Amino acid sequence: MISKSLSEYDKTIPQHIRAAKLLEQTREIKRGDIISYVKTINKPGVKPVEMARPDEIDSAKYMEFMESTLDQITSSMDLDFDTMIGKPKQTGLDQFFWS
Repeated sequence: MISKSLSEYDKTIPQHIRAAKLLEQTREIKRGDIISYVKTINKPGVKPVEMARPDEIDSAKYMEFMESTLDQITSSMDLDFDTMIGKPKQTGLDQFFWS
């Protein structure tokens, strides 16, 4: 959600504001508007949903988010997410001495 006018964002520009600035070219953006965006593989890294093409979406980034989230869920159930999806498990020297 836009909490202030776009011109007031000058130092740190959050991703939803970057998307809003792109969207501003097609319609008026005001305080209180909700901006839906997707992460993209090209600059500026985000685009409003209505302007993004499927081939621009950074699917690798979304996979990272999903893996991180699912890893937290499965680890709380004493399961290893990487093993579940077939990734090779990294072993350490302690495996040889403490197993």
